[in-house]
Amino acid sequence: MSYPTDYRGWLAKLVAFKPVSRDSNLPLIHYVRDYLQTVGIEAVLVHNPEKTKANLWATLPGEDGATKGGLVLSGHTDVVPVDGQKWSTDPFTTVEKDGKIYCRGASDMLGFVAIVLALTPYFLETKRKKPIHYAFSYDEEFGCRGVPFLIDYLKKNNFEADACVVGEPTDMRVVTGHKGRTGWAVHVHGKPIHSSAALMGTSCNAIEYASQIIAKIRGIALDIKKNGKKHTGFNECPFACMTTSMINGGNAVNTVPEHCNFHFSLMTVESSDQEDVIREVQKYVNEQILPEMKEEFSEATVTFDRDTHYPSFFAENENGFHKEARRICNHHSVMKMAGCEAGYFGGVLQIPTLICGPGSMAAAHVKDEWVEVSKMDRSVAFVKDITKYVCTGNYYKAGGSL
Repeated sequence: MSYPTDYRGWLAKLVAFKPVSRDSNLPLIHYVRDYLQTVGIEAVLVHNPEKTKANLWATLPGEDGATKGGLVLSGHTDVVPVDGQKWSTDPFTTVEKDGKIYCRGASDMLGFVAIVLALTPYFLETKRKKPIHYAFSYDEEFGCRGVPFLIDYLKKNNFEADACVVGEPTDMRVVTGHKGRTGWAVHVHGKPIHSSAALMGTSCNAIEYASQIIAKIRGIALDIKKNGKKHTGFNECPFACMTTSMINGGNAVNTVPEHCNFHFSLMTVESSDQEDVIREVQKYVNEQILPEMKEEFSEATVTFDRDTHYPSFFAENENGFHKEARRICNHHSVMKMAGCEAGYFGGVLQIPTLICGPGSMAAAHVKDEWVEVSKMDRSVAFVKDITKYVCTGNYYKAGGSL
């Protein structure tokens, strides 16, 4: 089997697997694993409990077989759906036009993964004292659900690294922080009856009570925006942001709905803020909503299930790794972004971490998603240079430059 040899070929191959988050990423992961085997690298697959998806972990050893330390290159293999979007071309076929490559995932973030894979022969030919590690995850677009299994695997194996680059779309700017995120699934259970008997004391409308809870959530969110903490470095949203993003309920237009489910999430800098918010919402439900519901139906319930969570990340004390990245990218201002997997590498594993990739958030998740060829070329040069800096002995984790 022949494999791609440059990032254009790799991006075309990766997106052709149609690795939408709701589907299995195993065909893509198995293809990457098989490619790495052809160049002498044995990858480890860390699956989800159902064995339907997997993270891929691979180490390109340094000189003398070194596998500890070195640089982690991190990217996720899933992309968001294209449902409802009117694309000009097939979203799962790359099209290059006017200096841009179009396809789903071009920006977020198969472009970066393609660059890493295309550089594999270069890495193997380069003399390095320290290893390079590939961390390719699943379900990042579902709230970073896949990478915790990989992090657990690395912790069990006492893994350490000197630095980590997460290739999320930043327009090749150096990002050194992001918010954490927690999401809750809320289920409101009432009592159905024919709509002609609504409000007769013999039913309990789950949608109407859910809407009151959602209104409360919006009220809290607006108060946070107006009166909450503001954090520096966030260009677009310096405060904790909360929103309701999904809702469904009812089964017929002439029936008082028995069930209503909705999802809301909070992205914030400090984890304590997340706990304060959920306590406020639950207090409102317990003191106002549930008593009213139970007057209508004694078995009414409202349940909260935290279904997603990832930690915030901030490189408070930048060292030589961050400074070298800024020099290479010619980007020296402090910049932070919405959440991604960097919190697991920088926070949980305590690896000096930064986020830098060729894509643009303006191009991510939209119809006709694209990445600039010039940014892809800059990313190739950046990955080469930062890898050389970390892995040839010019950098050490604690203090930066030698």
